[in-house]
Amino acid sequence: MNHDEASIPLDRTDLEQASLGDASFEKELLVEFLDGSGNLIASLNQALATSDVQQMRRAAHSLKGCCWTIGARPMGRVCEKLEIDARDGRLEEAELLIDRIREHLSQVEVYVRRHWAL
Repeated sequence: MNHDEASIPLDRTDLEQASLGDASFEKELLVEFLDGSGNLIASLNQALATSDVQQMRRAAHSLKGCCWTIGARPMGRVCEKLEIDARDGRLEEAELLIDRIREHLSQVEVYVRRHWAL
C-alpha cells in the first residue's frame, strides 16, 4: 500500500460492491452511514461512562459493520480493535480508540462531501 492509499479514508470498491454500482444508492448508503455513526459514537461514549463492556462491544461491532459496508477500512479497523477489547473486558484504551474513531469519521465525512457532493 502506498502513502496515498493509506491517506484515503474510504475504499470505493467496497462501496461500489455494496451499492451494486448504483450511484444514487451509494449516496443513500453514505448518508445513512454519516447519520448513524454519530448515534453509535454516542453509544460508545455512554458505554465508556458506565463501563458497560457489552454495550461497548455491540456499538463497536455495529459501527465496524457500517464501516466495512462503505469501505471505511481504517475506521473499521479501530472499531474492530475496540470491539475485541470490549469482548475481552478491557476498556483501558477505549477512550483513546473512541477519539480515533471520531477522527476517522471526520476524515470520512470530509472525503464523502468532497467526492459525492452531499
